[in-house]
Amino acid sequence: MIFVLPVSVLIMGTSAMLLHLILGNRKVDDWHIRTWGKINYRAFGVRLSVHGIENIPTEGCLFLFNHSSFFDIFALCGALPSVRFGAKAELFKIPVFSQAMRMMGTLPIARQKREEVYKVYEEAKLRLKTEKFALSPEGGRFYGPHLSPFKAGPFLFAISAEALVVPVVIVGAYECLPKGSIIPNQDKWSRQIEVHILKPISSVGITPETRQKLQADVYSVMDPVWSKNFPHSSLDSY
Repeated sequence: MIFVLPVSVLIMGTSAMLLHLILGNRKVDDWHIRTWGKINYRAFGVRLSVHGIENIPTEGCLFLFNHSSFFDIFALCGALPSVRFGAKAELFKIPVFSQAMRMMGTLPIARQKREEVYKVYEEAKLRLKTEKFALSPEGGRFYGPHLSPFKAGPFLFAISAEALVVPVVIVGAYECLPKGSIIPNQDKWSRQIEVHILKPISSVGITPETRQKLQADVYSVMDPVWSKNFPHSSLDSY
């Protein structure tokens, strides 16, 4: 991870920026995002299994995923077509990586500054009508037998655009790279990450005042899938 990630960022980030400036083609941008994710998880012997591809809407939507490891992002890049992310604001200070993220349409999320986050969501709500975004409603990386309580922000983002919410449960990423670790798969030659894409949930008719019901509905379908697989030991293999 110490060497693979910086090299992949430098090469893929530079290529993505140059071709974005020259071509301005979203399919080329999408290719860079997916390829960057695949390079990083395959380099450490990680296999990806995706379930529920048929649940991906054709229109704009908001994927909401559980977040236990940085490997979640690599897995989502490989699993979801044409997706854009929200990333913590600190990552926008990294040379090359920050410029590439901005050009690819990544949203800067200042976790401790709620008003700034809501402003970012407000400015991006028109994009959400036609584009696909992925955000973590847990608000950070968490690992336990149940998901962490969801934050309001991502749901207000979906409600503002009346976008479909697509719950996504990622299983096995924590074992690849636990929080605080810098070397993936230290004790295994290979592991598997499973991405479960669940059925979309409509946000039409939901208001900011009633968004807690939407939060509860999404949590109620994601948490059982996560809890069923915790601690994921059945997914580890040599």
